[in-house]
Amino acid sequence: MMNPRSFGKLGNRKMARLATEIDAGMVLPERSERCRLENISRTGCRLQLGGPPRVGATVLIRVERIEAMGIVAWVRGNRCGVKFPEPLAIRELERIRWIVEHANAHEQNSLAHATAVWR
Repeated sequence: MMNPRSFGKLGNRKMARLATEIDAGMVLPERSERCRLENISRTGCRLQLGGPPRVGATVLIRVERIEAMGIVAWVRGNRCGVKFPEPLAIRELERIRWIVEHANAHEQNSLAHATAVWR
């Protein structure tokens, strides 16, 4: 189970967010773009990207093998907030937390996997 001390203040949110600062991807019907996942909870996330979509757009967020559909709730500059209509599974949020907390091990695992694929 996750330690609630790792999460930030709630503010106006129903659920606390996990600060992540990890690479992710965002897919829209007309394009896909790499982005930075700044934080995430079971009900939404905040992204930083070059060209944020419009408010109300349906997007698919990808982090590793985790995918979540969402609706863009707000856009400010190069950041946007995405609300998930269906809560993210706890095991998926725990996987993202592991990636954040074990960045070096995750990078080594990713490189080992990529190397094995090319053999």
